[in-house]
Amino acid sequence: MDIQETKSYNCKVNVTLRSTIPVVGCEINPSVSVTSKGPFPVPFHSYSVNFKWYKEAEICSIHNDKLATVQCVSCVKLNIPGKESYHCSTKCFLNSWQAHQQRHHLETERRTLTDDAQTIRKLRSSGSWPELCSECLIDEAAMMDGGGKDWFLVSCSRSYVPEVDDLGLILKLDCVAVDLLTNTALSELNQTMTDPVIEFPEAQPRPMVPTPRVQESSSLCSTSLNDFTFSILSYNILSDIYTYQKYYNCPPWALVWEYRRHNLLREIIKYNADIICLQEVQSDHFENFFKPKLTEEGYMAIYKKKNNEVYTGNQFVTDGCATFYRRHLFKEFAKHEVEFNKKTSPVVEALEPDLRSEASKHLMKDNVALVVILETLGNCCIKDAIQSRICVVNAHICSDPKLPDVKLFQVVTLVNELEKMLQSEIPLLICGDFNSVPQSDPYTFMVTGKLEHSESVDPYGVYQHLKLVHRFLLVSLMFLLTVVVMVSMYLWTLLYEVKFYALQASAYASFGLAVAMQERQLGKFNQETREPELTFRSKRFSKTLDYIFYTVNTLEVEAVLELLDHEDVAAGLPSPLWSSDHIALMSSFRILPKKQSCN
Repeated sequence: MDIQETKSYNCKVNVTLRSTIPVVGCEINPSVSVTSKGPFPVPFHSYSVNFKWYKEAEICSIHNDKLATVQCVSCVKLNIPGKESYHCSTKCFLNSWQAHQQRHHLETERRTLTDDAQTIRKLRSSGSWPELCSECLIDEAAMMDGGGKDWFLVSCSRSYVPEVDDLGLILKLDCVAVDLLTNTALSELNQTMTDPVIEFPEAQPRPMVPTPRVQESSSLCSTSLNDFTFSILSYNILSDIYTYQKYYNCPPWALVWEYRRHNLLREIIKYNADIICLQEVQSDHFENFFKPKLTEEGYMAIYKKKNNEVYTGNQFVTDGCATFYRRHLFKEFAKHEVEFNKKTSPVVEALEPDLRSEASKHLMKDNVALVVILETLGNCCIKDAIQSRICVVNAHICSDPKLPDVKLFQVVTLVNELEKMLQSEIPLLICGDFNSVPQSDPYTFMVTGKLEHSESVDPYGVYQHLKLVHRFLLVSLMFLLTVVVMVSMYLWTLLYEVKFYALQASAYASFGLAVAMQERQLGKFNQETREPELTFRSKRFSKTLDYIFYTVNTLEVEAVLELLDHEDVAAGLPSPLWSSDHIALMSSFRILPKKQSCN
């Protein structure tokens, strides 16, 4: 039924696009509101907003002064840009077929080098003569004139996903508020135009790099073909609630969530990790996007969100830590959630009475960690009950650089919780955004197992009430690998008896200690700390804040995901290629069976 127009309008439709540049494959979600223009309120219970999306009517690829009425279906199947597939008439299409067909052959040959046999057969099936059918014809009735342009109706939904066929074309959204009872317009027509649709940027590959080996194995334990190996990814994906009016170096079209989620998911799936630890996962995005999408890819999902929510205009949301694991490899054995703001009481109560109130506010930051114990499935060679389990910790530590004491408090609290839960033999991985640079107090505590001296500011005397040592008496692989590179197996045996103690080593530091063998990787590691040069990049500075820590008596690093360097992220993060201000870290591990463990 057609909408009836009125002489006067009591309402106004307001439409805002966060970016006016549409990207192929990325949904456009306009922000729409209806406001009253006069003394009468908007009849919210009896009106709706009608949406119509249009794209510029296509021009004939042969006759530039004529509108297209026929499109080559083979071009659509080959993903050839739409402007090359349009013709003003059937006669025009048939007359130009011989030359047009060469475009199909060229596209087929271009893809032959990379596509599989099935895809190539599909490309070659484009035919020796065009078969005109109803799909080839453009519905002229769907075209309309507006603003001196001819437009083609493509959707009547609120949102729209540009297709390859829309490349280079301008889109237009028409909105009008309608009274549902009388079917009359309550507002004037709102017309919103976009810039031309652009192509989705091609992904930049990041391959896995095997750990350099001096001998057959970098550990003292022999490698078995039946050993259980797995990979784990850690990635702070930058919650959308933190992107508004902050990242001026990133073009707006690459900062909108609809683009970033598409790019992040593409990147995550490409890595094909067995376990995924994501930080800053917005609560609604977990439920509506990551959980269903990664479930389709064969993962189970676990989520721990923060408690403090913010209002985004239509709902209250927060962010948190999300852990995903391959359901054919693991099952959940146990789960433990850590809310750091609920762990402040013992420390606060130990302080002087006049400090307790301010110290409590100081320490109570809404950060969380998610601890999951996974049990291996199937015909795994690991028979020991303890060794068949992996403890995976997904943590996000306080980000405020002015609060080093809070960072240390949270890291120590996390380790204390793990000490209560775990037996020392279980393989342990602690992944996440620690917001702490190498050689800081939290980092030193993690990799050495203790903190004896600190230069950090401790305004409330919190450090003296923290348990700055832990019971995990394990050899630091950072030191261990240096020994492997520099000394013989005999000297290593002697040094091992000295027993250097540490909780765990960073996977990338372990790799970085041996990276001198691979000069190509050398510039991506800090030569002093052997950690990555950066895992976080802003317009002003870059730092290493993210880690994958692991227990070195139960796990061995097999490979790590290649790092990015300063040149890769010169313009800062996020960017059109990388959709977070952090980069993803990933490592593959081999579980050392108990009988082979170095203990």
